[in-house]
Amino acid sequence: MLRALVAELITLVSPAKPTLYLGLALLLSSLYWYLGSPGPHLAGVPRSLEAALATIGWALLLLLIVPLVVLLACREPWREFGLGLGDVRFGAGATALLALLVVPGLALGARLPEIQATYPWPGAWAGASVTNLLLWVLLYAAYYVAYEFFFRGFMLHTLKPLWGVKAAVWLQAVASALIHLGKPLPEMLLAIPFGFIFAVLAIRSRSLLWPILLHLIIGLSNDLFSLYFQGLLLP
Repeated sequence: MLRALVAELITLVSPAKPTLYLGLALLLSSLYWYLGSPGPHLAGVPRSLEAALATIGWALLLLLIVPLVVLLACREPWREFGLGLGDVRFGAGATALLALLVVPGLALGARLPEIQATYPWPGAWAGASVTNLLLWVLLYAAYYVAYEFFFRGFMLHTLKPLWGVKAAVWLQAVASALIHLGKPLPEMLLAIPFGFIFAVLAIRSRSLLWPILLHLIIGLSNDLFSLYFQGLLLP
């Protein structure tokens, strides 16, 4: 029985390269949830620029730099992972359309107490001045570059050759939804369909630029509405 169990385990962890990628994705996403994600640390932790910088720093390290180094070390054709403009006409059009559909709903959602208690990550600092707001846009953009590269780049494109496009889309959607555990329930639930939307946008446009841009628009809109309703937007 033990020999049969070992044999089954061996079949699950081969071939070597897909096993490396899956294991790395599991390890990095778990570490990020524990070390960097604001989700598990929301209760009782005051929002501040320092806390936001820690979250972004961990995202850049664990979700961007480490997987990118691994791809380069494994001599993967990393340019095929969406690191380009792709289909600009489709990407820009789809991003604009989706933003127009989503942003009005964010204005309603930002009135919820749990959203206002969570966003923006730096708290009142983000809306204190135009300079702070512009700096936060740049910092938030860096975060979404790391986030989208990990889920819609690294995970999606390393899983496609192993199990096909549909399975890869489902797996990255599950992983990106689970990283939202601990955040407000409306956000947690919306992360499920948007995990698919961002993936399809990346695949169809052949670029990570457009899911990054759409995610940034969503995140910043949520922050701006939240600041406005709290009376903290350029007071």
